[in-house]
Amino acid sequence: MTLSLILIAILLGCGAWLILSAKLFHDKSFYGHKTLSQLNKWQQKDRDVWDYPVMQKLVAFVSQYVFLDKASAETLSKKLSRAGLDVTPQRFMARKYIVVALSVSVILLCALLKFWLGILLVALFAVLLLMKQSESLSSKLKKKDEAIALEMPRFVRTICRNLRSNRDIYAVLQSYRKVAGPVLGAELDILLTHMRAGGVSTALQQFQSRLGTEEAFRLCSTLQEIDRGIDQTATLDYLADDMARQAKLKVQKMLSARPAKMRRTYLPAVGICVVMILYVLIVFVQNQLNNLF
Repeated sequence: MTLSLILIAILLGCGAWLILSAKLFHDKSFYGHKTLSQLNKWQQKDRDVWDYPVMQKLVAFVSQYVFLDKASAETLSKKLSRAGLDVTPQRFMARKYIVVALSVSVILLCALLKFWLGILLVALFAVLLLMKQSESLSSKLKKKDEAIALEMPRFVRTICRNLRSNRDIYAVLQSYRKVAGPVLGAELDILLTHMRAGGVSTALQQFQSRLGTEEAFRLCSTLQEIDRGIDQTATLDYLADDMARQAKLKVQKMLSARPAKMRRTYLPAVGICVVMILYVLIVFVQNQLNNLF
């Protein structure tokens, strides 16, 4: 009898849950919610704190009160575009304002509670967040510039070799796009689109502006001369050799810095060993003193 009542109660509970799910959640339920959440976490491993809907609304609200002069806004917009960040300059600056405002609020709260250590920790955390915000932009730009700089010598040599038999710059760039790396390939897609929509000279100027490097300026200037009918094959050969030397020097510099980095990784282990030795010596001395007295 007791088992029957328990079974009836379980079935009634399941039926009531299904009815509530249908009425309140419009035929939605929480079955499989944990699995879906786990899948969502896998798909959003690199999700930033600013990507959450609440933070996006807060950034959109604060960005209305961010005022930048035209030159600063254009410069920051170019950097954000080159870094692949889909955010306006006003919203990017609004993030810093939010960090400062929240930090000041927490510091005032800690001051009211006379939690002096908390003031120091919050200030350090705010500085860390501001530095991370700026570093996220500079690190992405640096990584993109390094990837393009390493591929640029091969890119220039291929263009130079193909231009000897075919003076069509669009066809030469399109043929290289098939073997281009992911970073330079994305830039070439934009360049080819602009070349189809407008002139070659204008597209090369925009390509040069997006990359913003000296190598891109020299390459685009040479290609513009070729587009005008001037033979610049020797210039491209010299440019490729110069870029190859610079890329080799960068790789050598990066490799030469690795031993120093490896030596710095030993410091924590050495420090722990020193502390252990000192501890053993202190304990030994204490035992000897206790035996004496």
